[in-house]
Amino acid sequence: MPNRAQVLAALTAALLAVALVPAAPVAAAKTLAAKAPAVTAPVVTVDKRLFGVHDTGLSSVTSGVAGSIRLWDAGVTWRDIETSPGVFDFTRLDNMVGAAQAKNVEVTLVLGMTPDFYGGATAYPSDLGAFTRYVTAVVQRYRSVNGKRGIAAYQVWNEANVKNFWTGSPLQMAHLTKATWNAVKAVDKGALVIGPAMAARIGEQTRGIGLFYYARINGIPVWRYLDAISLNLYPLDRYGSELGTPERSMTLLANAKKQMALRGVPMTKPIWNTEVNYGMHTGAFGGTRASTMSAERQAAYVLRTYLLNAANGVQRVHWYTWNLGTLGGGGTLGNTLMTNPADGTTRTLAGRAFSLAQSWLLGGGLVGANKHAAPCATDRKGTYTCVITYRRGVKRVYWNPTRTVKLEAADGATFRVGVYGERTAVKAGATLKVDYRPVMVRSKH
Repeated sequence: MPNRAQVLAALTAALLAVALVPAAPVAAAKTLAAKAPAVTAPVVTVDKRLFGVHDTGLSSVTSGVAGSIRLWDAGVTWRDIETSPGVFDFTRLDNMVGAAQAKNVEVTLVLGMTPDFYGGATAYPSDLGAFTRYVTAVVQRYRSVNGKRGIAAYQVWNEANVKNFWTGSPLQMAHLTKATWNAVKAVDKGALVIGPAMAARIGEQTRGIGLFYYARINGIPVWRYLDAISLNLYPLDRYGSELGTPERSMTLLANAKKQMALRGVPMTKPIWNTEVNYGMHTGAFGGTRASTMSAERQAAYVLRTYLLNAANGVQRVHWYTWNLGTLGGGGTLGNTLMTNPADGTTRTLAGRAFSLAQSWLLGGGLVGANKHAAPCATDRKGTYTCVITYRRGVKRVYWNPTRTVKLEAADGATFRVGVYGERTAVKAGATLKVDYRPVMVRSKH
């Protein structure tokens, strides 16, 4: 008979295994579509801050489309602001934060990169005190005043496991993380400290995640100096392959969680997906053009990205970027475009899908299709079903990444909405053709 320690160890392992599995198989597709979710199913709710972007032109902010914004590649890094030792120029950051605050858009500021007079962009600063003074100056300027928060979250660094952005050691990044925590919380206890972003799509990057979260400072694990963990969940640039899809991005999330759990990081710690797009080449920092993708697939990827991230408990998804612009040699860095690269403001079908995803998710709760299923689970044919309960009924979103399948509309079905956002009447029991493009079916129950 196992002793108490053995029982506890087995129970812990079982709970960890459940936490790391993003989706559980469910019954046949017809059963999924036909019945309302069990009231005992887990519920995942989101707010508009899930729908984040990068946007140097701020059209997503001023138009009210975005719920949050991450300021990176926006001309407001440490080296942009501290123009000479102890001299700060906040002009551009003031303008960006003011525009976001006017629309109640949450702001995250990435605090790197190092000015040349402290060692160079990717280096551990030669004077850690200078970093602390910079962070303190920023937080003092943008702390909460009369219930309004200028900057809600401060991120330690960008992609600290990629040598193009960080050439210091994981332990040095841990020291920067602790310095950030101490400086931010000393001035604005309500502001969030977000971990350095970690890329997650290749093995070297995954190992880097493990090395950073293994770090201890005076015996204290680095994750204790964070309010949230940051991952950049770009999948590989494999258009036409499952390796380049939103579903693969969630596999990367599960792999990163496993690495962190092995280092003792509690999986209750919030996770933010601070950069995502598709078709972006590994190491393409100079601007290698992405393969093109149809407008409908782009819109489908946007919808699937936000549905899957929400279902997996991710609290922010910052799309990179609202305006990708055009590379010098033609084309764009990523292949899922929110706006027309020619003007940076006219929304594409994918950009409209960004709002469509909000209309499906906000004001409701994601639940499993039955009490045993995770939100946005798959059936034997690989068909995803996301069930969203809300005050006036149920929304069910279906898609299959690899094939076309047939389902039956649920009891009480009234209409369906596809990637173009148009409503089409549908009755209970009607046959639905479902493919890679998510379709939402609204039902009374």
